[in-house]
Amino acid sequence: MFVLEHFLYSSLVDGDYLDTERFMTPEASEAREARELANMEELLAKLESHMAELMEKAGDTSVNRARRSVYEDCLATAVQPSGLYTMTVPTGGGKTLSSMAFGLRHAVEQGMERVIVAIPYTSIVEQTAATLKAIFGAENVLEHHSNYDFRDLDDEEKARQRLAIQNWDAPIVVTTNVQLFESLFSNKPGKSRKVHNMARSVIILDEAQTLPDELLKPSLAMLEELAAGYGSSMVLCTATQPALEGLWPFGAEPREIVQHRDLFDEAFGGRVAYESLGTIEQADLVERIAAGREVLCVVGTRGLARAIYDNVVARAVERGDLSDVKRAFDEGYFHLSAFMIPGHRSAMLERIRERLDRKERCVVVSTQLVEAGVDVDFPEVYRELAGLDSVVQAAGRCNREGRLPGAGTVRVFELSVDGERQKTETWLEKMKGIARDVVRENGGRVDEGLIPAFFQTRYGSECLDAKGIFQKTATKNLISDRFETMPFEQCALDYRIIQDDSVPVFVPWGAEGRALLKELLASENPAGMAMRLQRFSVGVPIWSIEGYKQADAVEELEPFLILKEDGCRSFYREDVGLVAAGEEVLELLSC
Repeated sequence: MFVLEHFLYSSLVDGDYLDTERFMTPEASEAREARELANMEELLAKLESHMAELMEKAGDTSVNRARRSVYEDCLATAVQPSGLYTMTVPTGGGKTLSSMAFGLRHAVEQGMERVIVAIPYTSIVEQTAATLKAIFGAENVLEHHSNYDFRDLDDEEKARQRLAIQNWDAPIVVTTNVQLFESLFSNKPGKSRKVHNMARSVIILDEAQTLPDELLKPSLAMLEELAAGYGSSMVLCTATQPALEGLWPFGAEPREIVQHRDLFDEAFGGRVAYESLGTIEQADLVERIAAGREVLCVVGTRGLARAIYDNVVARAVERGDLSDVKRAFDEGYFHLSAFMIPGHRSAMLERIRERLDRKERCVVVSTQLVEAGVDVDFPEVYRELAGLDSVVQAAGRCNREGRLPGAGTVRVFELSVDGERQKTETWLEKMKGIARDVVRENGGRVDEGLIPAFFQTRYGSECLDAKGIFQKTATKNLISDRFETMPFEQCALDYRIIQDDSVPVFVPWGAEGRALLKELLASENPAGMAMRLQRFSVGVPIWSIEGYKQADAVEELEPFLILKEDGCRSFYREDVGLVAAGEEVLELLSC
């Protein structure tokens, strides 16, 4: 009854908003109704034409043959009835466009109204939306996430997109897991009015393994209910499919879309070779990375990524490979973490891809944000031990296109300090422990075939409904001795994908950031700029905010916290992003 009541509420709220709009702002209502959107048949034809052109140009390689097979399986399976599906494809197997092919043909066959693609990371939402807009036209693809900026659109298209975001009235929606799931559990009118448009939709969950453990049971129950009662189909799409057998609350058994896997071994089986380094000293790791020419190192925390990067840069100077520490990225040494604003990270990723394409030195130290879906291709990857799904995702950045004559190398390591294994925060340490045990049982060998065992152990040791959301909603019954109200407000409070104890700080980085700051300071409605400012904001832990305040580096403009222009020059570095109070410099970055 929880879902039924929510869908009824969504329909009523959206109808009320639309009627009010029609009366109060008829020009907006007319703009909404004047949109000319393609139907599912037209969009499918566009994709099939695009794919035919791609495949005609593609060389006859094992990777391209495997991608063609995945695409054909998606089209073939799409004629089956609506329901729950999995799509398990190795990294680089073309799942973005192939899953869209499934979604569009399935929508045509089943009379569905839209395809919704939900992705865990905003950077990948942007990348995917850009790809789909190029194929289907920007008017047919709705991009909805916190970083989306409408300024690249003309006034007419901007107005249409803003209207469509309110209720997801578009044939293709590309969004985040946060927007999708938190809307489904929300009690707020603004978030809820899009929910009824998830009925009769194909919902593709990219990187499905990222669903949070503590919310897994209510999340799976919601997916089952959407499929069973509202004519939708769900596709759990990933290279590292979580082991969900027996965990579906209502006993669902999803069907696998990709049936022909015989080409995978040839295309992807020898793409990488895993090497376990065991526990090594940080100095040893730094030496290995600094000596590399095209190498990616991924670690579990921002602090560790920054420490390793600084040491790699220092070692590169000692080796004579680097002349200017302040702009190490100009000479091929990069750092990526969430302490860099999204616009800055995107610019750095573009530099990284350009250097890789030119076979120039490209040494990158990053947190795991570079893993899932980021299109970079290194011959050599170092990955700190973590959950095995994360290790395999990192391996997807190694020899991604299979261009090397042999296998790329993925070296898995743990760091030690003075001979003692270095411990990290609790969740990561727990994932390391599970991975360590599974690898040990495999004779010390890291293997992609260990993914099911890793997930089975992980899910068996976690509470998959930590907030009791499923319990709260499943036990409420509309037909009872007395009417019991569904706990919508409590469920909305409890269902939070990102349990964030950070504060967003706006950073006026570059010319665009300075222009935004000027506009913000002059605005009569600063809160109305929130979405645009996201692309220039960093999440700063609450406990560290006081240090910036004491250094007079930030100012408050309700509801925002802003890094001052002087603070930007001192606390925001072009190479690593935001630095902690006490690490500021005066000469880097002309913000």
